[in-house]
Amino acid sequence: MPGLSEQEALELFARCVAEIVGPRTEACRDMMKAVQSGQMVDLMLAQSSFDALAPDVRRRISERVQGLVSQHLSGAIDATDPDAMRRGS
Repeated sequence: MPGLSEQEALELFARCVAEIVGPRTEACRDMMKAVQSGQMVDLMLAQSSFDALAPDVRRRISERVQGLVSQHLSGAIDATDPDAMRRGS
């Protein structure tokens, strides 16, 4: 199974942010805007919102992303599929 494109990786990261901090949070809204626009200013805002999260929350998001990417690379899931989040738990 191939790796992830930059856009696919950003979308996966955004889904993990939504899963862990919730879809109605500032961090999630900023991340989704960055995914949709691809504009540097939106990416920088999303990074700033992510950096403002508590360290343990950032760690949980990072661990979730890394786990899904590992499963994707091993062929266990297709991380480009939003439903893979449930199957990759």
